[in-house]
Amino acid sequence: MKCKYCGGDVTLNDHFCPHCGRPVDQAQRHQKEMQQYETEFEETKQEAINKIAVNSGGGTAVGIRLAMIVALFVALIVIAVNMDSYSINQNREKKAAKKNYDSYVEQIEQYIADRDYAALYTFGNKHDLTYNEDFKQYREIFYVAGDLANIIRALQETAFIEKDTRDLYYAENLSKYINEYYDYILSESYKSGAEDPEKIEKVYGETEEELAVLLQKYLELSKEDTDSLEGLSKSRRTVMIEEALDNKIVSVTGVGLSDMNKVELPAIGATQEAEQ
Repeated sequence: MKCKYCGGDVTLNDHFCPHCGRPVDQAQRHQKEMQQYETEFEETKQEAINKIAVNSGGGTAVGIRLAMIVALFVALIVIAVNMDSYSINQNREKKAAKKNYDSYVEQIEQYIADRDYAALYTFGNKHDLTYNEDFKQYREIFYVAGDLANIIRALQETAFIEKDTRDLYYAENLSKYINEYYDYILSESYKSGAEDPEKIEKVYGETEEELAVLLQKYLELSKEDTDSLEGLSKSRRTVMIEEALDNKIVSVTGVGLSDMNKVELPAIGATQEAEQ
């Protein structure tokens, strides 16, 4: 399986691409399904064991062996289903997308009209549309919407840092996500193969406006700063973002991002109880 961002090899066990560090959406869905199957397996196994134990008088050797055989049989079924769950899900989504093509297109166009690119990314990811050939006219838009979604998640982590002990993986990679975003929209590779390059260029311009608003709000960058991002080198862009991010975290916690792991912050629940 290939990472949809960098093309590197990834597996269904990778939460994040080992090459570019970006989330592997297919793997996250697969792992969620795996957890569901494991829960169902444990429940089914225990139910079978309980029934056999009751019918065999509470635990004869024959009853125990039979329970183990039944449990093993159930486990084999679950493993077989798990191994193919990803392809099953892909096929299911592909059929649903073909059946609901018009309504999906209508929803995608509505997200674009509303400039709700985070929701567009979620919709495309949920229905596995990014690489669906029937929706290839939106592929470049799904890509850049995914970049923006990662940036939003990183900024949200900084917004709630004073109330949460969550992992700061996304926040720590904010400058990387922003550089990837600009690398992509400035490459203009979409112009060679896109069905409607003008539409894509319009969407890119809108996402850049959204990014500027977010950075001004969450990192308190000035308009002059955000206006300059596109023209900066990758290193200068990195320095600007990381300095702003560090200043934000210091203002909230008293320590910089590099020291965050050494600081124990209150969990959301504890904070809410204290406020009450």
